[in-house]
Amino acid sequence: MSKLIAFQIYRTEQIVINGELFTVNFTKKKDGEEYRPIAINDDKTKQLCGSYSVETANDSLHITGRKLEEEVYSILKADIERGHL
Repeated sequence: MSKLIAFQIYRTEQIVINGELFTVNFTKKKDGEEYRPIAINDDKTKQLCGSYSVETANDSLHITGRKLEEEVYSILKADIERGHL
């Protein structure tokens, strides 16, 4: 039996892409080792998920001066617009 991995939602955004409403939940593992953004359309027929480590997030902030979640948000939006669901 696999163990259940707990994530907590720390930020939620709603975006409209190509006329569809998507809710993006930014989550992180309870142990703080991984972040996982999840985008789901309003009627729950399309979903896109990604993940990145704390180290990656910290490196992005240090190198670019932008929070990685801003970059991830842009990537999710672009993937949805291209139909990569």
